[in-house]
Amino acid sequence: MTDIELFLILAKPDDKGCSRLISKRELIGEYASLNFTNGCQWMRGLKGKYEYQTSGRGDSWTIKLIGFDSDKGTRGVRLDIKNIISKQNCVHTGFRSTTQNPIEVDHKNGRYNDYDVLDLLSQKVDDFQPLCRQANLHKRSICNKCEETNQKFDAKKLGYNVSTTDGILEYNGTCKGCYWFCPISFKENLVVMEK
Repeated sequence: MTDIELFLILAKPDDKGCSRLISKRELIGEYASLNFTNGCQWMRGLKGKYEYQTSGRGDSWTIKLIGFDSDKGTRGVRLDIKNIISKQNCVHTGFRSTTQNPIEVDHKNGRYNDYDVLDLLSQKVDDFQPLCRQANLHKRSICNKCEETNQKFDAKKLGYNVSTTDGILEYNGTCKGCYWFCPISFKENLVVMEK
């Protein structure tokens, strides 16, 4: 059994590729081969299969699987579109890509239920946006919560004076109007609404 297979037994990811938070303190007994002192070699095997978040150092280190790698399977993005989007600044923070926080090509529709966007032949540049890794991870958790609760993200939590630009917090078959669907469009619509 490989270390990745052993880790997946411990993590027990669900059908969306998400797991509970796993602490380094759990890497004992039958999972002791996963323990590490300087760099986590087995974690590299997750790349290309799972998205994950880590935090902390030493004994306070944790890892959580947060979904399948969005560049695999039906969530692929055409290379020409990736090349355009990945050179842009993050639409949420305005930051450029860095080694620590690279720009990722984000599907605006966080539910991945628009088949024209999932089809490589019909994808358009406007179906995607540049988000730095941290913003993209944050958006992913927000979209997951929206799926669970059927409530769009409330932009008032970011200090805006409206929750959504379409005035509808309940998910109504479209992500449009939600801040995370397109922060640039959200901000442009605010200007129009204020006039």
